[in-house]
Parts: sequence; C-alpha cells; structure tokens
Amino acid sequence: MEYTQTIVSALSALTVIGQAIAMVLAVMLMRRSVLSSSSLLQWVSKHGMTLMLITASIATVGSLYFSEVAGWTPCRLCWFQRIFMYPQVVLLALALWKKDKGIAPYILVLSIIGLLIATLHYGEQVSAALFPTEIDPNVPCDTSGTSCRSTPFFHFGYITIPMMAWTVFLLNILGSLAIIRSKNNLVQ
Repeated sequence: MEYTQTIVSALSALTVIGQAIAMVLAVMLMRRSVLSSSSLLQWVSKHGMTLMLITASIATVGSLYFSEVAGWTPCRLCWFQRIFMYPQVVLLALALWKKDKGIAPYILVLSIIGLLIATLHYGEQVSAALFPTEIDPNVPCDTSGTSCRSTPFFHFGYITIPMMAWTVFLLNILGSLAIIRSKNNLVQ
C-alpha cells in the first residue's frame, strides 16, 4: 500500500496541474480574438491529439492500477466513466497514426458525457462527506457491494478518483475544441 499512496499523490499532483492548464485553455478558448494570435493555443491545436492521448492513457492506466493492483472495486459510476474514457485511448492512437484530426468531435462527445457522469459521481461523494449522518457513504449503489459515495481518499482536501476523471474529461474537451476551432479558422 506504500506504492498506492505514492501513485495517489502523483496522480493528484497531475490533476492539480491539469486543472491549472484547463483554466488557461478555457480562458483562451473563450476569447475569440486570442484564438488567431495565441501561439500557445495554436500549439495546443497542433499537438492536441497527442496531449489528449497522453491524458486519456494516464487516466486509463491509473484506473486499472486502482482496481487491479490496489484492489479497489470500481462502483457503477466508475464503470460508466471508464466506458467513456477507455475508447479514447484507442481512437486517439488510431487517429494519430492516420494523422486524422477529424476524431476531435467524437472525443468531444465522449468527454462531455464522461464529464457529466464524473460530476454526478463527485457530487455523490461530496454530499456523503458533508452530510455523513443523512447520507450513508457505505450503502452500495449496485450489486458489487461498492458505494458510489465512498472514496478511498480526499487528496489535497478535494481530489478523489471522479475528480481526476473529471479533469481528464475537461482537458480532452478543451483539446477537442482547440482542434475544432483551429480547423474552422483555417476554412474561413
């Protein structure tokens, strides 16, 4: 379990870094005038598929570590998040190999759905943490006996597995939007 704590700390640090990057990208994407002049945004749109593949791969390996090595049984909502994360690795790898940025809208849709599920899941965990007498975090949400409300950690006071997934989905949404906007600007 010593290694598990190290992995949790490393993934939590990457989550905070990812959230900081996401804030910068979100602001840049919202400012339409910055899009054409921002070298950072141009760089992200050029390398977006590689960046999204890296984030989705880290999330996939991390979730597999938690379930297969650390022995944490995924709850129902964790499985739904995995359903929308795991295919991104394969799709992005194939798109990179074929040099096809047309994958961006599909990654966008998968990530939006995954982000919504991660938001719901994180809300369940925070509600159980804030109101433990009203909401039992140990009541299973499915037949596996695992509760969607329980969490093995709250790193840095707010990071849980769904927050990690939420951050990756957000980064892939922003990466997809950067690619899509870049393509739209080239057409106009």
